[in-house]
Amino acid sequence: MGQTSSSTHPPKEDPDLTSSFGTNLQNLEMKTKILSQELIAFIESSLENGNLQETLSAISSALGDIEKAPLNIAVMGETGAGKSSLINALQGVGDDVGGAAASTGVVYTTTERTPYTYTKFPSVTLWDLPGIGSPAFQPHDYLKKIKFEEYDFFIIVSSGRFKHNDAELAKAIVQMNRSFYFIRTHTDIDLMVVKLNDPRKFNKENILEQTRNTISSILREITHQEPPVFLVSNFDVSDFDFPKLESTLLRELPAYKHQMFMLTLPTVTNSTIDRKRDMLKQKVWKESTMPSAWATIPFWGLTLKDMEMLQQTLNDYRSSFGLDEASLENIAEDLNLTLEDLKANIKSPHLLSDEPDISLTDKLLKDIGNPYFSKAFHLQNYFIDTVASDVKIILSNEELLTVKHPPMHAATCQPSSSRPSPLMAQLLVFSFENFFKNFKKESKILSEDTITLIESHLEDKNLQGALSVISHALSNIDKAPLNIAVTGETGTGKSSFINALRGVSSEEKDVAPTGVVETTMKRTPYPHPKLPNMTIWDLPGIGSSTFPPQNYLTEMKFGEYDFFIIISATRFKEIDAQLARAIAKMNTKFYFVRTKIDQDVSNEQRSKPKSFNRDSVLKKIRDDCSEHLQKALSSQPPVFLVSNFDVSDFDFPKLETTLLRELPAHKRHLFMICCFDTMHKCGTLGYLIRLISSRAEV
Repeated sequence: MGQTSSSTHPPKEDPDLTSSFGTNLQNLEMKTKILSQELIAFIESSLENGNLQETLSAISSALGDIEKAPLNIAVMGETGAGKSSLINALQGVGDDVGGAAASTGVVYTTTERTPYTYTKFPSVTLWDLPGIGSPAFQPHDYLKKIKFEEYDFFIIVSSGRFKHNDAELAKAIVQMNRSFYFIRTHTDIDLMVVKLNDPRKFNKENILEQTRNTISSILREITHQEPPVFLVSNFDVSDFDFPKLESTLLRELPAYKHQMFMLTLPTVTNSTIDRKRDMLKQKVWKESTMPSAWATIPFWGLTLKDMEMLQQTLNDYRSSFGLDEASLENIAEDLNLTLEDLKANIKSPHLLSDEPDISLTDKLLKDIGNPYFSKAFHLQNYFIDTVASDVKIILSNEELLTVKHPPMHAATCQPSSSRPSPLMAQLLVFSFENFFKNFKKESKILSEDTITLIESHLEDKNLQGALSVISHALSNIDKAPLNIAVTGETGTGKSSFINALRGVSSEEKDVAPTGVVETTMKRTPYPHPKLPNMTIWDLPGIGSSTFPPQNYLTEMKFGEYDFFIIISATRFKEIDAQLARAIAKMNTKFYFVRTKIDQDVSNEQRSKPKSFNRDSVLKKIRDDCSEHLQKALSSQPPVFLVSNFDVSDFDFPKLETTLLRELPAHKRHLFMICCFDTMHKCGTLGYLIRLISSRAEV
């Protein structure tokens, strides 16, 4: 499955909850990707280097952006229960249309686990799992075959009466410390059958309540919990509990992601802290066997020199873990706390402070826990244990770590901070710097033959001949090829934008593929139908698991493009700023295009119907993008707000006319750069700049 995942261990086994899956569960270690491998590595590195502030910043940033964290939801149950149809209903597509989950029907159809990006929450993946109980998926090896340990949340789908396999799945999920919804499908059919059997006594609401209560009672008995129960029809999503299911799922997903994050975090942080603690203790033990200025705590009291040594020792350990006074002040400032409030949560800053009615010597001996263990190394170990424990306390405090951020469905036009998380900034700077170490511009605005001819004239000191070749090339600049790269974060609508810009529909042959999952897996050229010398390159999105930032510029061959269009959706992100800086550093121009603007406007209208003003919303979004670009570049490239599905609205017409109008100027700009590079290489740049510039103006 690619990168290594964080894991969480199941709780101690409750005999009443034991599932018949037996040893399958005993050997399972639940895994999750709610913490990315990059974040885990960054946290471990920061803790090992004693930079607690950096660790907290990365964790807080990840929690603040928890909506984007991946979450894997398994849709499971007996074969024929309607799992695939339920996924189709959640996706808002019919069973017989493109994009639907694995085919549905009266025979067994789902033969392997299949992922579908949840269209209403793109960071969530719905996994359509083969049904338990089919010939190919018997209970004894079912969990292993479906990779039970890889899911964060479960939806058990059942039809008809509550079955043994339903109960066993529920117990297995609870045993592994996961949560689930229980969904009873085919409710419309159940009601129809009851009505046909006894039409006079038929009462829809009573039957539904009785069914729901029966299922809830059974689940409460076998799991000692009360998971949500929904009665649905996969073919009438407006009836029964389907609307409630959707709203509950969308409402609770961010909270569940947060819960999974906090559940997984200690498995990363505690192991790193414990390793560091044990390493320091081992060092203390080795030093304790050597002659020392003081080896025991004197019972007659501590001298001033003893106090200074103890204080220095404690300070060293606090500093080693990032809990020294300066670090605590910075952490308190980052968390909007007073230093006193932060210190109130931990113990190490107060270890050597005075207390009434007890001497410091007695206090230390009491803290160690046994007056006979009064060796200095016992006290040092106590200091180390206390400081390590304090770090764990801070990292497990949800109130300290949680960053307040707008709810999931808040208006998307509000300005957002462009300050990168330490992790993302580190990855981007590292990767982009490596690219520029070997960067070479490779524009084809001048053909290789033309460049060779110019160089030949310049080497022969034939300046008039070189100028003649350049003038001829410049007069035919309209025929020169131009390569435009469309780049941006994955899922922003780059391929849809290219299709709209080229004026092609999804039914045509030469169309950029689009979809709810990652579709662009390699850079792909598309000719512009009206401008045959222009090639539009559809680049895979930066930031996906397939195309992380580290090598993106190199893999996408950024040096080969003459012009860029950065595509962004929803809020302006640090990845947008980093791409803009990289393009500007290459002395190349770009447009910034904000897609899905129709969705932004619609969301704003729904959330604020009374105060909604379309022009104000658009201005706010455009100003936000321009301000962030100004901060990143000290300049303001053109910004366009578009909908890829309504090219007559918003800024799409303006974008098209601007691009067509400015293309000759872009080509001349690139032409001059290529000429200057060629002349500079031949040592004749200064002499010809004035001549070429005057010709270019003409």
